[in-house]
Amino acid sequence: MNYKDEIKAIMFDYDGTLIDFDYQASDYTRKALDLLKDKDYILCISSGRPCYLALKAFNNVFGEYPLDYIFGCNGSEIMDVKSGQIKLISPVSALDVRYLAEMIKEDYLVLGIYDELNFLVNKKVDNESIKRWMDARWLNPIVYDYSLNDLPRNKVLLLNDPKDRQKEIEYLKSIDLTRFETAFSSPLCLEIAAKGVSKANTCDILAEMLNIDNKQILSFGDAQNDMGMLLNSTGVVMGNATQEYLDLIALHTGHVQKEGIYTFLKENNLI
Repeated sequence: MNYKDEIKAIMFDYDGTLIDFDYQASDYTRKALDLLKDKDYILCISSGRPCYLALKAFNNVFGEYPLDYIFGCNGSEIMDVKSGQIKLISPVSALDVRYLAEMIKEDYLVLGIYDELNFLVNKKVDNESIKRWMDARWLNPIVYDYSLNDLPRNKVLLLNDPKDRQKEIEYLKSIDLTRFETAFSSPLCLEIAAKGVSKANTCDILAEMLNIDNKQILSFGDAQNDMGMLLNSTGVVMGNATQEYLDLIALHTGHVQKEGIYTFLKENNLI
């Protein structure tokens, strides 16, 4: 593909792609975004965070920037950044939220749902890793009785200390999650969304909005929840991804803490 002529939109994952897990951006990433300002690409973020928090996180690191769209919660909602309007696309039903709370009972696992500026958790959070994760996202945890939930939610998060990841994976095999989409978006966060919701679908939505082919969308990502997006567009996997994902995606670039996105854009005359 002649990337310079064919690419019309660029979609970035945020955590692990634009910033590392210490919430820092490399000088190379900053330079790449600065050079993109003068180009004609539609620029988008596709994040596991809800749209308003994804925008806040982005602006906190990169300042005001001419983004066009943010796809939040792995594609269950979309924000037109210029107008500030957010549209919920495919939420988890109120009934399914109650089902998850009823089924997932292990003490070391914490359920969380976004509720505007609050973060509703099913129990008091004592784990320091989970506390740091919430603090880094400006989340205000409030203990909430999930059995009373009567609203659809953009997604449900299952939080766990990374050291207990394998125990969590084995435990979840005993629970029927077949009517949901699930993917790990960070070392301690499992995303649980409505069936059919994924970052792969954000490419379909964007391509239809712009009347372009999916392959005219260039996307960058590093984690499990990014793989559908990368496979459903011209996808580039970050050098900090695990070997499993490096083997899955043909196009690679550098580590998020180093040259990362800049290298691919520069080498292919996109900046």
